[in-house]
Amino acid sequence: MDYKKNNAPTSVITRDTGLLESKTGNIYETVVVASRRANQIGTDLKNELNKKLEEFASYTDNLEEIFENREQIEISKFYERLPKPTLMALQEILEDKLNFRIPSDEEIQQAEELARAKERAEQEVLADRKAKPVMPEKTFDEIIAESHDTPLDDPEPEKKTKAKKESKSKTKKDDK
Repeated sequence: MDYKKNNAPTSVITRDTGLLESKTGNIYETVVVASRRANQIGTDLKNELNKKLEEFASYTDNLEEIFENREQIEISKFYERLPKPTLMALQEILEDKLNFRIPSDEEIQQAEELARAKERAEQEVLADRKAKPVMPEKTFDEIIAESHDTPLDDPEPEKKTKAKKESKSKTKKDDK
């Protein structure tokens, strides 16, 4: 959403609580909806500002060279002059630009049961891990032995290399 075109006031004004209450049926629910929307708006504005200011970032360690960039200052001032996220959220609620859904008691109960079941399952897994430690199927030596052509404890490689040397020496003698 383009927050620059929001017609929310830049300062706090007195609001009609009856009008705000009529939007959700309960003033407290309106406050919750406004605060959640304000958090979304604040996060969006912060990400947008950081992305714009990243262009001006200097990654040098020289403290003597501090540049004052007019563009950077103007961008920062623009975002400072914008209405606060809470005021934008309230304006969206008053103008019916905000769609929200308040879950029913049944949906809340289902979500709570699901969360409890998930927690119980995690606790069971932790209890199983404590009861029986996980042992590797193979030892370190077995894994290393498989990665090489010959096993580490095999005396055969010495015999094979001696046999190769003997056969090479025989071929050299035969050639002479």
